[in-house]
Amino acid sequence: MLGLGYLRRWAHDARAASTVAHVRPAYASGLRAAFATITPLIFAPWIPGGGASWVSLAGFNGALLDRVGPYRTRTRMMAGLALASAIAAGAGSLVSGHFVISAIVTFVLAMLCGLARAWTDLGPGFGVTILVTYAVAIAVPAASFEAALARSAFVVAGGVWAMLLAILLWPIRPYRPLRLHVAECYRAIARYLEAASEFLERDRSLDTWKLKSHIVAVRTAINAAQTSLTVTRRPRPSETARGERLLVLHEVADQLFAHVNAMLEEGDVLLRAPTPPDGAVQLLDEVLVELARSLRVIATAVQSEIDTPRPTVVVNGAALAPLGGSIGDVVDRIADYLTAAGALAASLNSGDAVEGVGENIDVAEPPPEPALFSLDAVLRPPKAIVHHALRIAFAATAAVVIAAALHLKHSSWVILTVIVILQPFSATTRQKALQRIVGTIVGGMVAAMLSSQIQHPMTTLVLIGTFTALCVALLPLNYGAYAVFGTPAFVLLAESGSKDPHLASLRIANTLVGGALALIAARLLWPGDERERLPELAAAALRANDEFLRRAIELVGQEGNADVGVLRDARRNVGAAALGAEDSFQRLLSDHRGAPELLEPIMAFLVYTRRIAGSTTALAVAANSSPKPSAEELRPFGEAAHAILVDLADAVLHGRPPVPAPLIGSVPLPAAASGPVVRQRLTRLARQLKLLHDAVARWIVPG
Repeated sequence: MLGLGYLRRWAHDARAASTVAHVRPAYASGLRAAFATITPLIFAPWIPGGGASWVSLAGFNGALLDRVGPYRTRTRMMAGLALASAIAAGAGSLVSGHFVISAIVTFVLAMLCGLARAWTDLGPGFGVTILVTYAVAIAVPAASFEAALARSAFVVAGGVWAMLLAILLWPIRPYRPLRLHVAECYRAIARYLEAASEFLERDRSLDTWKLKSHIVAVRTAINAAQTSLTVTRRPRPSETARGERLLVLHEVADQLFAHVNAMLEEGDVLLRAPTPPDGAVQLLDEVLVELARSLRVIATAVQSEIDTPRPTVVVNGAALAPLGGSIGDVVDRIADYLTAAGALAASLNSGDAVEGVGENIDVAEPPPEPALFSLDAVLRPPKAIVHHALRIAFAATAAVVIAAALHLKHSSWVILTVIVILQPFSATTRQKALQRIVGTIVGGMVAAMLSSQIQHPMTTLVLIGTFTALCVALLPLNYGAYAVFGTPAFVLLAESGSKDPHLASLRIANTLVGGALALIAARLLWPGDERERLPELAAAALRANDEFLRRAIELVGQEGNADVGVLRDARRNVGAAALGAEDSFQRLLSDHRGAPELLEPIMAFLVYTRRIAGSTTALAVAANSSPKPSAEELRPFGEAAHAILVDLADAVLHGRPPVPAPLIGSVPLPAAASGPVVRQRLTRLARQLKLLHDAVARWIVPG
């Protein structure tokens, strides 16, 4: 039984490791990385002391870590990376060959780089890249103190070279990165709707749980645009008209996302009815396709640097009138937002006045500018980051000690493998190990075959550039592809200096040693147990839903017109908390060794956590319906829902059975005459709360 559990776990890891992301290859980034890597090698004869290789390494690292975004943020990040990598290169060069000192320095530096994960705006690659430079330096002793300083200088030069390529050698258009980010928000929502259309045609359902990857992509795009808005605005004494319109377009995209979720929730309810309305699938599909088309046209207009015709929005709620219910109201609101976005996008370049667009759109102030190098974040990191920093420090130190004790040739590849493979969670470490090891073996065989045929140095440079471009371009799709093409690039680069015919086999052997060390460290040193983390994240999702629902009920109970935009932050908090719980569950799937049916209640919990959020959004949209119930009529349901969600959060967190749910009909709902749309949506929420309660009860007390 235990053997079957391990087999099932590794099979799941293999499937996850081989998954290809639904994104386009980053061809431009690949070409830029290749140019940053190859150019210093062309001038190698005129760069003393083997400095071309260090400039090339730093150029590649800078190009690889560079992300699309505001130029100011990218400049600070790449400058910080160049300086930190130079210090790491100098330290590694000086301690190389000194067994005890190198172990101590490795531990301290790896610990600091692991803690750098607390700088979430930089991403996990920042600390890993610094450690990569250190690993290369410690494997190649410097002849003198001056030689070590020269390496540091070459690394700084490579970082500056990458920065020049990424920022200065292309025309600087201050709003270009922001345009791309805002346009991506609309494209991500369009892809979400297109995926929903495909799912609808195939399964006659609109279950958003099946579209989780697209939901994550939309939320990621909206958050990235929000950060870009902030940093673009900071250096300016006042906002320009173009910047203000991009801000409004971002807010429109955020509101569209909420309404699209509400529309899909309403559509799913219609399709799940005992007798779905005739032609429901076809009508819903036509609306989804047309909305996606409008969103893509708007995205193109936002991104375009020349004037474009104002996009025409032809979809409206009347198309769904035969289905009944209130889904038509939601679609009408979506059409209003699309019309406003189209008008703004068409006038981005001309600056022509657009009347009446922003009147009903809530526009938030940009969030505070992210602190890229916050000292407080490193001094007070979360427990998971501390454990990972210790894990990578011990594993990297062990790699240095083992490589020195066994006198391994090209020992940097052992250390590199440990650094790159180790992740904060066991499941992701195993998946990264599979990608790295399989990719290195395949790439090593390609390198061995090519190295025996190549004679001319220029041919070697062309191949290095080609493989570098491919590995960076395909990295967003799958890390395994990066390893497949990155291995021959680095083997050919190393061979150009050493002429060792066995480098490919050495790379494979050292990768296997490093992979084994990483897996052992992930298994023995503070293994990330999702069984302990998931309850905390699930409770956070429940509390976020409680706050969102409470504020939505207050909004509906207000007299007069209601501003749905005030719920923006509460809705975002629900989305972020739900994604955290779902990611934790995804990792738990790899570590689970019990019966598969024990996971069903958790899956049901996650599904209804999202559905309650979608139904709450639909309830908030009904705040402007007429007639609608008073705050007093809504109070009993609000108090009951609050009590249920708070109790469920506490039950999940402490592992106790939840308090029995209220009996059906015991909580009065507003009369149908006082608000038929609101009553319908409260009734749906009541059913979903009961199903959520049942899921938690089965989770805590199996069977």
